[in-house]
Order: sequence, then C-alpha cells, then structure tokens
Amino acid sequence: MPVRTYDLFRFENLNIKNMTPSARGTIEEPGKNVRQRAGLNRAILAQGWVLFRQRTEHKAPGRVEDVPAPYISLRCSACGWIDENSRKSQAEFVCSSCGFTCNADANAATNVAVGRSSPRRSAGIGAVTRTTGRSSAREPQPSRVGIPLF
Repeated sequence: MPVRTYDLFRFENLNIKNMTPSARGTIEEPGKNVRQRAGLNRAILAQGWVLFRQRTEHKAPGRVEDVPAPYISLRCSACGWIDENSRKSQAEFVCSSCGFTCNADANAATNVAVGRSSPRRSAGIGAVTRTTGRSSAREPQPSRVGIPLF
C-alpha cells in the first residue's frame, strides 16, 4: 500500500540500550536470573525497532516523528491527566481524575498517535493546587467520557 501524502507516523522514542542491561554482575556479587534476563534482552534486540523506524523514514521522508517516552503510559488519553496511580496493573488503566477506563497499552498507543507525552512545562500552567491536589490549568470536562478531545 503506498504512503499517502498526508500520513504522519509517530514512534515512541525508546532508549533500547537502557532496556537491555546485563544481569551478569561481578565475581564478588553475581547477578540473579542471568539466563532469563539474557533471553529477554535477546528478544527485545531481535525486534528491530530501530531498523523499522529507519525504513519508515526512508519510505516517508519528513513524515516520521519521535514522541518522548516519559509519561506516555501514565497520561490519560481522554483528559490528559497524569497520575501514576491511574496505572492499576500492567494491562489496566483507570484515570484517577475522569474515571476513563481502557487497556493500558491502548491508552499509551493513543497518546503516541496524538503526540502527547510529557507534562506541560510553561509558567503557571499545570501547577498543582494545595487544597484539591489537582492541576490549576484544568478546564471543566464534558460529561461524555471515553472520547479523546484533541
């Protein structure tokens, strides 16, 4: 299928080298589960994520973006609220602010597709109030939850 001129491809900017550390350890303090960790590292490196991104860039030059990885899985794709308590388990995401519920991977994929990851860093925006513990920059949310409002 040819790439259309208005398509945009976004990739989560993962640091693969940090994802695959050795568990070998030293002679004085040998590592634990070394074989299991080596198998996991081999599986991660065999995926070829970097090559896939490079080939996509070759096929669609100028239409590939990297989205920073921090907070991708902690941000609610419905309201944008970031809270580590929203990630109930490896597979379950329940927003602590608006109550939006979905699969955690689907939530993170929606955030990557939209290109949102890190919290706002402007002066005065996104500050947390002391009385409520919520962001001072939040606007009233609609009653219909589950539809991304981007």
